[in-house]
Amino acid sequence: MTLSEQIFPELSRDEDRALARRASELAGIQHPNASLSARERIIVLLMGNGLSNKEIARELTIAPETVKSHAKSIFWKLTVRSRAQAVYRAAALGFI
Repeated sequence: MTLSEQIFPELSRDEDRALARRASELAGIQHPNASLSARERIIVLLMGNGLSNKEIARELTIAPETVKSHAKSIFWKLTVRSRAQAVYRAAALGFI
């Protein structure tokens, strides 16, 4: 558990609820308008290779927080809650 989750547990719960709500709205639907940017596709590929956010940041010469931001965007667009789900869904939808 991160420090921010310890201090503000309602924030992570709200995020979880929003993701769950979005996932249930789009469950089983192929996302015709959802697409991943080139950077997001690279990040998903690197996630699939088992790299951590810090390792991805080093590889792409960007800040770890930027990787985190891209990851959140990827999770939202693909309506997933984990890195493994993101890689699987991106591959299933033909994004990678």
